[in-house]
Amino acid sequence: MISCPYHPHPCYNYSMQTYSNRKHCIHFRRNRTIKTFIITACLVFLFTLPAMCISTGEKAPYFKITSGSSEVLTADMLKDKIAVIFYETKDTKEKNRALKEDLNAFYKERSAKIQKEIMKVAVIRCSAFMPNIWRQSLRENSKKEGMIIYGDWDGAMQNEYGLAVGESNFIIIDKNGIVIYTRAGFIPKEDFPAIRNILNGAGE
Repeated sequence: MISCPYHPHPCYNYSMQTYSNRKHCIHFRRNRTIKTFIITACLVFLFTLPAMCISTGEKAPYFKITSGSSEVLTADMLKDKIAVIFYETKDTKEKNRALKEDLNAFYKERSAKIQKEIMKVAVIRCSAFMPNIWRQSLRENSKKEGMIIYGDWDGAMQNEYGLAVGESNFIIIDKNGIVIYTRAGFIPKEDFPAIRNILNGAGE
């Protein structure tokens, strides 16, 4: 076999072709792996996204939540009540502490009749992992706050209401089961009077 002066080895052409094919194969596999990863990530993202966020004027979806002492609360039990709901995580439960204190003051200022019409509901996004620790934490915090704190154990309420993940969510539902206020994140003091007015209007 006659070698090319620029390709002294007689197997050079074959080797280069093999190398090129191998390089193309590696490149193809890498692209396919990246595409598979992106598709998988998108599917996971889509299936873990909550439903579209509930809007004011809509019927409040059904929910069932359970406290650390196995007390159950369902949406049906809020009938003829004004529900003031905080849905949070263990890391965001202090974000709207000022609003909670203002609403507690508002509640104490109302007559006994109005107080009976208002139901304060605190919900924490819990996990089925290590449930005994979660239950104990709910019981301890319920005692600390002076009210029952419920757990959304499977995220069903979060999904049905389209609540912001990893945020402090605030919702008001009127006596007819209609959402009249909803907001996620920090709520500034400037908005407290408007929230009080909404609650006053819901009680009329």
